[in-house]
Amino acid sequence: MEKAVLKKLRVFVPFAFGYFLSYLYRVVNAVIAPNLVADLGVDPSELGLLTAAYFLTFAAFQLPLGVLLDRFGPRRIESLLLIFAAAGAFFFATADSLTGLVAGRAFIGFGVSACLMAAFKAFVIWFPRGQLPLINGLQMAAGGLGALAATAPVEAMLGITDWRGVFVVLSILTLTVAAIVFMVVPEGDPGKSDISFRDQLRGVVKVFTSLTFWRIAPMAALSQAIFLAIHGLWSGPWLRDVAGLNRAEVANTLLLVAVSMVAGFITLGAAAERLSRYAVRPVVVAMAGMILFTVVLLGITLEATGWAVVLWLLFGFFGDIVNSCV
Repeated sequence: MEKAVLKKLRVFVPFAFGYFLSYLYRVVNAVIAPNLVADLGVDPSELGLLTAAYFLTFAAFQLPLGVLLDRFGPRRIESLLLIFAAAGAFFFATADSLTGLVAGRAFIGFGVSACLMAAFKAFVIWFPRGQLPLINGLQMAAGGLGALAATAPVEAMLGITDWRGVFVVLSILTLTVAAIVFMVVPEGDPGKSDISFRDQLRGVVKVFTSLTFWRIAPMAALSQAIFLAIHGLWSGPWLRDVAGLNRAEVANTLLLVAVSMVAGFITLGAAAERLSRYAVRPVVVAMAGMILFTVVLLGITLEATGWAVVLWLLFGFFGDIVNSCV
């Protein structure tokens, strides 16, 4: 029993560290944006381009990533890709132009593109199916902790060093996590390496022709697009320009949002697991949460500044519900 628990920890903890960094990279622009504007004269549209560069490379690599994960395993693929993320963080730290910043963010997005899918792949191998909603929720919670680290802690670091120093530290941390994943995670699912490339392509076609996939994919894409775009960059400017908060208040509010995210990942993942025992499918829980998320977005859109903190806490709690539940 103890050996089984230890092996599960060897799987979960390294991938949790990886997703922690992935989310930190994803959210950090919302805090360092004023520094980029002051140092390099980046305007709002260019800030949007910086954030988009991360997501474009991240998203573009997902299909090849799935094939590589099946063929070579999550341990090898994630540890290799994290080296690219570390290089991207270093490029970003040393950039003196928008082009350099975009290139750095693009490398980071490519490098962390496996941090969630590699974990999900490993969890399917090493955890019983009934535990997956809960363990997936805990993985998402690790990402929430990364979002938390990207708020007030990064703001505090900016009092010690500048944004370039922050990204140098992140580059070193990313290399460290790459080494941990490679050395600690056990090898698993060796039979998959014998599957031919043609069979893998057939598997991709099977997924895209699956009714179950099309029941979940549009909902997941819509919620993720909205949540990541707003949380990854525009949450900070909204709190500053619409709610009228100062920089420290913005960082502290974003920290509370990240705490709410962690609570949401754990609570909703556990709720989906528990309700599944009573024949309530996780997708039903996800849809209910998306309805509540839409109500929250309506309040933010209507600039209900009197409820700003409450709205953003609910935004964090329900924002990533699809990944938490399904």
